[in-house]
Amino acid sequence: MEGSRVRVSGAVSDVDEYVEFWPAGTLAKGQFACAACGNQVTVHQVLPRCMVCGERLWEQVDWSPFRAV
Repeated sequence: MEGSRVRVSGAVSDVDEYVEFWPAGTLAKGQFACAACGNQVTVHQVLPRCMVCGERLWEQVDWSPFRAV
């Protein structure tokens, strides 16, 4: 294949891509996704260990009452 090339952009995004992880046992309220398997839970008090894989780290899920159905 003559002339086929892959081009990678060197542009840097201005968006901050920092992800905060929450450990099991932390007082929290909201929706969280397991950092290992993606299982989602809604928490009103203390974050548990993941019931699916046993992971202890969670990532807070963006929530909106206007989310697409």
